[in-house]
Amino acid sequence: MKKLKVSYIPPLAIKISILIWAAVVCTVVYFTDEIGLPIGILLGLAAYVAFSNMGTTVEFGSGSVINCKYLFYKWKINLDNIENFSYSIGAHLAGSNSYSFDVRFHYNENGVEDCYKLNTKIGREDIRRCMDGESSKLEIMQIYRYAERLYPEKAKGYVQPESIF
Repeated sequence: MKKLKVSYIPPLAIKISILIWAAVVCTVVYFTDEIGLPIGILLGLAAYVAFSNMGTTVEFGSGSVINCKYLFYKWKINLDNIENFSYSIGAHLAGSNSYSFDVRFHYNENGVEDCYKLNTKIGREDIRRCMDGESSKLEIMQIYRYAERLYPEKAKGYVQPESIF
């Protein structure tokens, strides 16, 4: 069983960390009046950054199930139920113009199409590796290659990311 860490954060975890940030600010302001506002904002921001940088632990290599865990939240990606899977490089225009390497597992449940997404932040050197055909050196690519070995007919390879415009 192989274990690695990716920078993916479930959407619900982001919302919860924002609520914790707001709760810390409100609590500090309640007990210290207005003078505690800057302290509350800094403490809340520190909590938000801590939650945002934890990442997701992914275990795979034993059977057709990929186990994912973010803090106390666990979920499984059962490759038997996946229709297809692919990878792409996505640009994040907000903030620092960073990029991520995304692996998507598409499934259809009760007539509704959805996908599991795992991603990790990548830099210029990683993008160069991908362009040179050395994407297998990225740790997250090991997840894709594992799924591809089990289900080659479901593997779509590189897919151009959808534009937000």
